Amino acid sequence: MSWFEDARKLTEEHYLASDEPWKQSGFSGPFERWETLRKPIAECIDRSGSFLDIGCANGFLIECLLKWSSYPIQPFGLDISELLVTLARIRVPTATFWRGNSYEWKAPHTFDFVRTELCYVQAENETAYLKHLLSSVVSPKGILLVANYAEDNVNNSRVFKGANNVPEIVPHLRSLGFVVESWRDGFDKVKGRHTRVAIIRQELNSCL
Repeated sequence: MSWFEDARKLTEEHYLASDEPWKQSGFSGPFERWETLRKPIAECIDRSGSFLDIGCANGFLIECLLKWSSYPIQPFGLDISELLVTLARIRVPTATFWRGNSYEWKAPHTFDFVRTELCYVQAENETAYLKHLLSSVVSPKGILLVANYAEDNVNNSRVFKGANNVPEIVPHLRSLGFVVESWRDGFDKVKGRHTRVAIIRQELNSCL
């Protein structure tokens, strides 16, 4: 599992270089741009329920979702870095955070909403990873949210070496055999960056 160890080291190196909470969650710009590009996740929450943020870093996204969501959520987070999980527990003491590798993580229970990204695994493991989440982590009527923070960017250098640079998340997920119900978008006019969050319902993909 050396690939995941390398990813952990790189994440800690870049995220912990700043004291600003959104930068400790991997965003290099100011908060206003962070909000524009992350708020579409909150727009995917269509009812109250449990929410698991995979790759939660310092917990700042969870903190923001608790404010942004139109529905009350029970917050949970998972990250590969113990250092970042420690910060998350301090930042959002009302949430539950675990340290673990989401590719092989055995969840203590399932969740109504699960957010992830494809860059958390090597390209050849994407299908197996998403199937694992849908079968073992997302609740039977739950929703898997696959966020792509570099939509329309064919030269994204932010993904880990060996992970896929996916410029169009919806057709890519469909090419892997998953049913994408819909999506939510965010656009940063300052840098021309585009976020797309694909919505995958567990019940529409349970036979995979």
